[in-house]
Amino acid sequence: MLRRLSLLVVLPLLASCAAVPGYSPPPFEGSREKNKFTKPLESGEVGPEGRYEMSAAEKAMDCKRLTGSIEITLSRLKDPLVRQEPSAMSSAAQKLSTPLYGGSNKGGDRQAILARERAKLEAYNAELAAKGCKTVDIEAELARPAEPPKKY
Repeated sequence: MLRRLSLLVVLPLLASCAAVPGYSPPPFEGSREKNKFTKPLESGEVGPEGRYEMSAAEKAMDCKRLTGSIEITLSRLKDPLVRQEPSAMSSAAQKLSTPLYGGSNKGGDRQAILARERAKLEAYNAELAAKGCKTVDIEAELARPAEPPKKY
């Protein structure tokens, strides 16, 4: 009796996994082309002298979006988990696994990431000043302790 009941439970589960032949969902007809925020933002690059060169998309951002990007980057830099140095074993494992499995090893050098983020903050702040917007005191913001997580 128990075998028959278990069969009745398993059969609908297997039937739900079966694909309907010839069915393909209709294409998404959202407003992707209309909304400029659906496209990923092209990132700039750090030059040889350590200055961040903003991309054309970053230079086209308005004051509100530039300030928001600065605030997000500052909160990420103040996060205690970001400030912790990875163990030597995890750094070595990442450096060894990149040639084996492919991908980028940019995440392996923590100091280079922090230097890039600082250069990006400076470039965004200079762009705010060039546009006549209110700038952010980066040193004072980084010196402030991180806010505890909000409880909703």
